[in-house]
Amino acid sequence: MHAVQNIEKRFAVFLLARESERMQEIDPKQSIVKMEGIYKSFAGVQALKNVSLELRDGEILALIGENGAGKSTLMRVLMGIEHKDAGAIYMNGKEINPATPIEAQALGIGMVFQEQALFPNLSVAENIFLGREEGMITANYLHWKELYKEAEMILNEVHLNHISPRTTLGTLSFSERQMVELARVLYPAVRSKRKGVIILDEPTAVLSPSEVEQLFTVVQGLREHASFVFISHHLDEIVEYTDRVEVMKDGENVGGLMTKDSSIQILQEMMVGREFSADFYLAGDLRTPEEEVVLELDGVTNKAISNISFKLRKGEILGVAGLMGCGKEELAKAIFGDVPITSGTITVGKDKKIAGNIEKAVEAGIGYLPSDRRAEAILNTMSVGHNITIANLENFEAKGFLSNLKEKACVDDYIERLKIKTPSAKTLITNLSGGNQQKVILARWLSCKPNIIIMEQPTRGIDVGAKQEIYKIMRDLADEGISIIVISDEMPELIGLSNRILTMRKGTITGELDCQKEEEINEKNIIQYIT
Repeated sequence: MHAVQNIEKRFAVFLLARESERMQEIDPKQSIVKMEGIYKSFAGVQALKNVSLELRDGEILALIGENGAGKSTLMRVLMGIEHKDAGAIYMNGKEINPATPIEAQALGIGMVFQEQALFPNLSVAENIFLGREEGMITANYLHWKELYKEAEMILNEVHLNHISPRTTLGTLSFSERQMVELARVLYPAVRSKRKGVIILDEPTAVLSPSEVEQLFTVVQGLREHASFVFISHHLDEIVEYTDRVEVMKDGENVGGLMTKDSSIQILQEMMVGREFSADFYLAGDLRTPEEEVVLELDGVTNKAISNISFKLRKGEILGVAGLMGCGKEELAKAIFGDVPITSGTITVGKDKKIAGNIEKAVEAGIGYLPSDRRAEAILNTMSVGHNITIANLENFEAKGFLSNLKEKACVDDYIERLKIKTPSAKTLITNLSGGNQQKVILARWLSCKPNIIIMEQPTRGIDVGAKQEIYKIMRDLADEGISIIVISDEMPELIGLSNRILTMRKGTITGELDCQKEEEINEKNIIQYIT
């Protein structure tokens, strides 16, 4: 308790000093947006409590906090997606109250969402101007030449001058589509020659390091047109690319500081209110797996992977590393039976063959957490409880009927065991933070009593505090004898968690690293096998 109090006092003094410094450094008259005393609640749960935020001319402001801290809710209020219960919003000194995203866009406020809000079957130009064609229409005729000319202009601003506005959006890479979305929200500010406000919600979650660098090269060049709010859990990017940081926790302001005065450790401690141990991945708890083989792949091949062979032991955490497109995601889907294989065998235990059949994989005791939990895992119209039990309903049957008591007991048990933060089991899963959604999907498979769990990008889009909670759960599962396959783009995560790491390139396994035998495994060891 004394340690926690000392940390809080230390940061209170630190933040007061920094707050004084930054107010002296920056003229308040330069403010583009001010949000003061914002309150917002959902079904009796207070999501925002007296929150204030200031965005200044031409700056890149980082907004950080744990999942559920209120970051996204605050930005949704600014965008007119949610309506505040109390408080005031000012833009260029005038009070505004955007009731819809369209009204926010008319004011020059735009948002690049983590899940892209674009139409892959339309052209680049059509995506940029969808819903904004009025000025290009005469007598019900759309002036395509003008539309393409304007599209070329704004594409040039975001360094996409090599892409034709006539190109079908779906043929572009993810990072290029993201730039198109940035062009779409930037256009009103550029054309009207007034400063805009652009919210970047986890824009780097699935980008490679070079793509991240490219994104921020573009953003840096757009400061004359807009100010940016950057929401991310990647604290290294916060420290490298932003001007100022504001921290939220439990729906309230924690404090802020100039980025030049910050460090990853300071930001971590501000976010979670405690110090982190040096053993962030709990590597000290790594257990030696048993000799029993619970899964064996022999020569598994399909369109994306070739001649994949390995064994997974009981209680082992097996990491899989590789660059985007190496086949690691397709490997996970092949094991779970979500995609067919053309040759080879997948054996669970001593003799159970499961290739190409999800039902057989589940019956054999395999659970699967896909990387895109929102598109492939959560059932967004259903409650937390129903998302947990949906894969295991037969176990709650009593005399031909579903036993609500049995189902409730199971749900309550996993909410408590995995520390899922939710107002109740009846809460819609979409109202939970990303980290808690991930725990719900994990609870779904744990309720099926699995022997093997495949986890793709288990901590993507999850804050630093929730990450360590997930790592602790994984360690506990391994201690119980459950085997885990971890597929991740974060090499420190794989190194810190795994007993062994398989490396992949162009659909094949190129190496195997034993984390318990090697004296020192680092990212360089892995990179030489995946590039």
